[in-house]
Amino acid sequence: MGKLKKAKLWTNQYVIIILLSLVMFSAFYMITAGFPIFVSTVSNNPAIAGIMTTTLMLASLITRFFASVIIQKVNMKLLLILSIVYFLGTIALTFVNQSIGFLIFIRALQGIGFSMLTILVFTISSNIVPKSRLGEGIVYFAMSTSVGTTLGPLIAIAYLARFSFQSMMMLTLGLMSFSLLCSFFTKNNKVTQDKESSKATTKEPFYKYMYDKRVLLPCILVALNYVAIAGTVNFIGAFGKEIHVGGRISQFFIAQGIAMVIVRAFSGKIFDRFGHRILIIPAAISGAGGLVLLGFSKNMLMVIISGVLFGIAFAIIHPTLQAWALQLVPEEKKATANSMLLIFIDAGLALGSVGLGFLAKSVGYGMTFSYSAVTMIIILVLYLLGSKKTVAMAANKEKVS
Repeated sequence: MGKLKKAKLWTNQYVIIILLSLVMFSAFYMITAGFPIFVSTVSNNPAIAGIMTTTLMLASLITRFFASVIIQKVNMKLLLILSIVYFLGTIALTFVNQSIGFLIFIRALQGIGFSMLTILVFTISSNIVPKSRLGEGIVYFAMSTSVGTTLGPLIAIAYLARFSFQSMMMLTLGLMSFSLLCSFFTKNNKVTQDKESSKATTKEPFYKYMYDKRVLLPCILVALNYVAIAGTVNFIGAFGKEIHVGGRISQFFIAQGIAMVIVRAFSGKIFDRFGHRILIIPAAISGAGGLVLLGFSKNMLMVIISGVLFGIAFAIIHPTLQAWALQLVPEEKKATANSMLLIFIDAGLALGSVGLGFLAKSVGYGMTFSYSAVTMIIILVLYLLGSKKTVAMAANKEKVS
């Protein structure tokens, strides 16, 4: 017998959604990094930047609860186009009025828009990817969003050192317009259901699309992962001063990024062939080791090694948990799974930023990183205890439905 033909991953639709997401995330994080810099030039109150971020996160979080319901009812391509047009409108509003109160209002509007956009692109990408290459497809898509998230702040900081905030907003308008152009070439990836499944879906109340207990464990694990990530993102700069290496501490992120790209090049294929267990266990151990080592670092070599170890966890845990969560639900619940994951990611970032901030005041930044390794150990323990039960629960629910 001849070999089975491998399902194609890099289709035109997949390339388009990756390009769209890369540019969209870059533009959004340019704005996110640029707003505090601009605010610092017009106000001496650093708390205003914090208020803007909190407003954005609250608006985003509230929207996420309802986005998965809306996505089930509306043409996804049309919703994507409308959401990008809406976000373009919020950027245009920054040219109308640049008072602090109005800018805070704009950030709330942008939180709504970006929340809807992230759930849409996550769901469209997971619908495009062949089931046999789900892990690989999710990992490459996650890489595009991670690169955008990293590129955005780097571009914003370098750009605003030479040019005005208004011209940067013009640049983000151009980038989001490119994403809009890409959206016209996407297809409506509405999941096709059989007649019985479709009847069951239409009878289900709307709140059923907000929550699905089958993906609760992956969501809790991804939240714990982002508690640890929040610590490195928020406090690494201050830690550089604490150990007297200054700006060189940023090499932690370079080491993390290189490790992430290398590991993600093959981790998706491992997921598709062997499943999530072979990835999550070593990733959690590597993440815990990296955080403990970072906490005890006294020189740049230790910082770089810790960056590599944490980068391995960063590369594996989120996309693997996302791919696993999507395997646990039927096709029509993918938007629900993605929405829940994003809600728990936001919660993890918020909890990590505040909780580890209080801890840092008491024990210092180094010990805060070492203590945050506990989150990785909890991930490992919860995963080992709950993964088999979660799979069994999903299988039983499938039989019932």
